Amino acid sequence: MSNQLKNQIFIDGLEYCNWNREILEDLWNGGITAVHATLVYWENTEESFAKIKEWEKLILDNNDIICHAKTTKDILDAKLNNKVAFIFGFQNSAPIANDIFLVEKFFDKGIRFMQLTYNNQTPLGGGCFEPKDSGVSRFGKSVIEEMNRLGMIVDLSHAGKQTCLDAINISSKPVAISHANPNFFHKAVRNIDEDVLINLAKRNGFIGLSLYPFHLKDQGKCKIEDFCLMVKQLIKLIGIDHIGIGSDLCNNWPDDVVMWMRNGKWTKKLDYGESLNKSTSWPEQPSWFKKGSDLNKLYEGMVANGIKEKEAFKILGENWLEFMKFHF
Repeated sequence: MSNQLKNQIFIDGLEYCNWNREILEDLWNGGITAVHATLVYWENTEESFAKIKEWEKLILDNNDIICHAKTTKDILDAKLNNKVAFIFGFQNSAPIANDIFLVEKFFDKGIRFMQLTYNNQTPLGGGCFEPKDSGVSRFGKSVIEEMNRLGMIVDLSHAGKQTCLDAINISSKPVAISHANPNFFHKAVRNIDEDVLINLAKRNGFIGLSLYPFHLKDQGKCKIEDFCLMVKQLIKLIGIDHIGIGSDLCNNWPDDVVMWMRNGKWTKKLDYGESLNKSTSWPEQPSWFKKGSDLNKLYEGMVANGIKEKEAFKILGENWLEFMKFHF
């Protein structure tokens, strides 16, 4: 890696990998500054506190190359100290059950992102796979206000459209859709309509563009040229400052974890969710993004496809850092 890239801020706005030393070293060797890591999908309160303990051990065991970031200063300090900063997040509000006081308890443990929903209806709002989206509930409004007070980012990935629009308007701080793409690029239940994106940007909100195959045109065969064309169209629609990367990279997992992500404990049937071919195995990543350090490849691809270098650096990390400063 060139010194020019090594000195840049590279942030992936969401990954869910089965972490080991090899994966961590790939990020470190690739000069990645920070990763928002998913700790929880369907876990309950007790299980979620246990997951945090597991992560505390992972960081302790690998503290020569990684650290836990609770503030944007921690992220910058990690860069100076040549470590990869990890930001903790929940992809569901299941950990807080119906207890608003748990939001602060998890914040004190370092959780900095929380999704209101994960595909399904929750006490906070409607999921994107529900046939009728309830919008944000009374409890959801209270939780958003508490998250705003503490400095925890409201994440609308996997939420229904009305829930997204409600939360954008309710939140006193900018909200994020940490990992999704515009529906004009690829029509998918999890991707986002233009009117939601426009409303998001008007309130200084943020979208992390996904590299998960089911969110991409032609899935794993998506060409980087097509991805970059989408980026340029999105810049025209909402402006450069509201865009980052949330790759949704899910490396090193056995296939049964795919079904855990879709099914959790809420159904005894197979729920295929976003899979168009009812596959129960992991979809193939595009050739130009197979591991965390491939943010470097993405930089090269962006510049080669007419995205200005300054804009590429903003999308690949600088924008995420500025957005996080609104919160922590």
